[in-house]
Amino acid sequence: MEEHFIDLSKFIMANCSYKDADGIIYSIPYDGTTSFKPGAREGGNAIRTASWGLETYSPILDRDLSEVKYCDLKELDLYGSQVEIFNIIHSVSREILKDNKKIIAFGGEHSITYPIIKAVKDIYDDFIVIQFDAHCDLRDEYLGNKLSHACVMRRVYELTKNIFQFGIRSGDKEEWEFAKKNNIYLKMDLMNEDDLEYIKCLNKPIYVTIDIDVLDPAYAPGTGTPEPCGFSTKELFKSLYLLEEVKDKIIGFDIVEVSPIYDIANITAITAAKIARELMLMIL
Repeated sequence: MEEHFIDLSKFIMANCSYKDADGIIYSIPYDGTTSFKPGAREGGNAIRTASWGLETYSPILDRDLSEVKYCDLKELDLYGSQVEIFNIIHSVSREILKDNKKIIAFGGEHSITYPIIKAVKDIYDDFIVIQFDAHCDLRDEYLGNKLSHACVMRRVYELTKNIFQFGIRSGDKEEWEFAKKNNIYLKMDLMNEDDLEYIKCLNKPIYVTIDIDVLDPAYAPGTGTPEPCGFSTKELFKSLYLLEEVKDKIIGFDIVEVSPIYDIANITAITAAKIARELMLMIL
C-alpha cells in the first residue's frame, strides 16, 4: 500500500534514512532578528515544495538525485530565547558533522549560519567559509544584538579568518572599513577562476553559505532585504559550478533568507531549490 503514496513535505526524492545518508537536509524556521521584512522562517518549506517542480537530473553535472543518498529531517523544533535556539542549532549541526555527514540547511534568516559554523569549528577547527550575499553582514552589533542577521559574518570571523565574500554590494561604512583593515576577501563581483585557485591553495574544509539576496530582486523578489544591482541567476550558477573543483572539501552549505510571502510565482523558492539540487549533486 505505501508505494502508492508520496511525501511532498520533504525535498524531492529524500527517501533515505539518516543512518544511510551522506547528506542531511534540515530547515531552521527562525527569523527573530529580521530588521526589514519578516517571513524567512517559512523558507525551508517553500524550498521543499518548489523542489517537486524540478527534474532530478542535472545536465551540467551529469548526475541524478537517484544516485545520491540524502535524508530530510524537515524542520528543527525551536523554542526559548535566541541563545537557546542557537544552542539547539549548534548541537544538531555538530551531531550531523560528527556522524561524518554533510549539512544541507535551509533558513530562516542568515543569523542561523553562525551556530552551524560554531559546530564546524568544533569538528574541523581550521576551515574556509564562502559567502554569496548582497550584504557584508560584518556589523559588530545591530539594534543592540550581536547575534543579528546583520552581524553573522562578524561572528563567523571570530571563528575563522578564512572568509571569502562574493556579490557584496551593501553595508555601512564601518563594515567596509573593517573588511579592509582585516584583509577580508570581499568582492562585489562573483567568484571567478582566480578566486577558486586561491581557495584551492589553502587546502582546507569548506562551508558555503548562500543568502538568496545575492541575486538581483528581479530574479529573487522573495527575500526580506532585497538589494538592487545584483546578479542574475545564471551568473550565480556560473560561480557555484566552479566549486566542483573543490567538491571533496565541501562539508556542507546553507541557503537562507527565502521569504515566500514576498515571492512572485515562487521564482525565488524554485531558484533556491535548484541551487540545493546542484550543490547536493556536486558534493554527495
